[in-house]
Order: sequence, then C-alpha cells, then structure tokens
Amino acid sequence: MNLLKFEKEIVSKLRSDKVKNSLDKGKPFLVDGVYNYRMDWKLKNDLDILCGDLEQNDDCLIIIVAPEGSGKTVLETQIGYYISIKMSSSWGVNNLHFDGQSYIDHSLNGKPFLVNCLDESRRALNKMRGMTGNNVEFMNFLSECRDQNQVHIIVLPAYADLEQYVAIHRVKYIIQVNKSRDKDTKRLKRGTYNIIDCKYKYKLKEAWKNGYKEFPKSMILKKNCKFDNVLCVNEKEYLEKKTQAKKDRYMSKTDKKEKDKIDLNAMINEELMRISKN
Repeated sequence: MNLLKFEKEIVSKLRSDKVKNSLDKGKPFLVDGVYNYRMDWKLKNDLDILCGDLEQNDDCLIIIVAPEGSGKTVLETQIGYYISIKMSSSWGVNNLHFDGQSYIDHSLNGKPFLVNCLDESRRALNKMRGMTGNNVEFMNFLSECRDQNQVHIIVLPAYADLEQYVAIHRVKYIIQVNKSRDKDTKRLKRGTYNIIDCKYKYKLKEAWKNGYKEFPKSMILKKNCKFDNVLCVNEKEYLEKKTQAKKDRYMSKTDKKEKDKIDLNAMINEELMRISKN
C-alpha cells in the first residue's frame, strides 16, 4: 500500500521550526495523517536523527522489549508509520511479519528506507530455533543487512532473546514498554515506555548477559514516555494476517483439509471482542 499524497505533504511539517520549538519545550508531537496520535518529543527527535542516518546510506535496528499485552504492536506501528512518512516509503500490513523467513524475503525485495517489523518475534525465533539452520540464517541476516539501507524493528519480551552480536553491535535504539498493575484499583496500566541508552557497548553486553532482568536504571534515558492507543495499520487486515500466522504455526502437522475447516472470521471476531474488552 503506497502512502497517500496528502501524507507526504506533512513531511515538511515534521521538519518545521514550529515543531522544533514545541519539541524544545518537551511537548508531545502530534502526528497528523491517516492515523492521528501523539508522540513523545524525545522519541520524535531521536527518530529524526535515525532518519538522517538513513539518508547517509546507513540502516537502523530498533528493538522493542515488551511483555505480552503491553501495547507493543501499537507502539511498533506508530514508530513504523512515522518513519515511513518521514522517508516517503510504503507502509501497511505488509510491513509487519510473524515469521522470520517472510521478514527476510520482504527486506531483500524491498527498497531503501523500507520499514520492516517482526511482530511477536520470540514465537518466530522459537520456531526457527527448532530448525537450527533457519535461526542462524535469520540472525546472520540481522548482522549483515546494513547495506539494505532499511529500518528493522524487532519486538521481543526480553533483550536476551537476541543473538549476542546483534544485541551489542547492531542495535541502534531500544525501547522498553511498561506494563504494571495499579496498587489501588488493581487494574492493568499500559501506555508508557522507557527509552534505553545504547551508547556504551559494555552496558549493552551486561544487559544482554542479565537474561530476563529489566534494564538497569542507569541505562534509562527517559522514563514513562506516553503513547496513545492507536494502531497504525488496518486493524482487520492485521488480525487476519496474525490469525493466519497462528494457524500456520500451530497446525503445521495437520491435514490441509482440517486447516480449511477453521473459521478464520470467527477467530478474528473473537480477537476483536477481546481487544474491545481491554
């Protein structure tokens, strides 16, 4: 899906002096296009710098570390959508993947400045670990894909799920999405994240070696940044793709006729009802 013409027109707005002044005051930046949402001023500033690197023939690997049900996909699509507008590249459900091989294929066939996202990456990587050669191939790709001149967004529950070289030497930006429970109401709290310092390799190595522990406070550059609950892709198309990936993942050993008996629409409607309850 190509970006609409009027979306491209807001690129100049993203670079305007007025925006810069509002960022200097620490106010959230309003992304105003097909999808409207607020973005933290620091995240917006940092993404602009990374986009400048892309224009100088570099690439970017963004890691989003997040627990299940924290809104990680929402934040992932907001970042991807913003960069796509900034770089005038294509954006849609085709940019989101649930399988490592489709991720690699899309990147290799994509143009410079493409934003490629691996959603629910741990499941994809766990499946590939069962096929050792495939897992090594994916990690090698992340290690060697700099010349693609693209943006890679990987969503994981833990930083340690990455291969060591990728975690230490390839990562350019890390976000830790928060999920907690309110002490008084006992309800879940979502919609915030921390921006993690990637400057020092020795700190990244220590964080990786710590396994499933959270990043230390000394690595948090900005805490509790807020994001809106706005999914920046077509929700129905996203759920269809996610549901199909789930079928392929868990029914790979069953007969194809049995696969076809599953009511895809029923699964999608069930997922929509679950989301609406949240």
